[in-house]
Amino acid sequence: MDNKLKFASILLAVAVVSGCATKHYGREPVVTAGETARLDCNAVAIEIAQTHGFIEQVNKESQFDGRSVLSFLGDFGIGNVMEKEAAMSSARERLASLERVRSQKGCSKVATAQ
Repeated sequence: MDNKLKFASILLAVAVVSGCATKHYGREPVVTAGETARLDCNAVAIEIAQTHGFIEQVNKESQFDGRSVLSFLGDFGIGNVMEKEAAMSSARERLASLERVRSQKGCSKVATAQ
């Protein structure tokens, strides 16, 4: 019974540590009607640049590290993959919305390019 208790304790510890090892990136917010109304071409360019910065940060943080190993032990890395995809999806949606705003306002892509 003592070995079973040790094994269960180790298994529980690995599960707890791997759960804490899942990376969290945050999300990019949707473009609201209020933002659409208030953003000028310069502000749209800034928001697009910030969203590209968010994407670069997610790509950098998602690289393989110690947390990747620990999360793989718990859920085969699925949690990190799902978290990255959710973060990137929010960024893609925001970029698409900002591109629509830029188009609606008649902003030049050349003037707002990074």
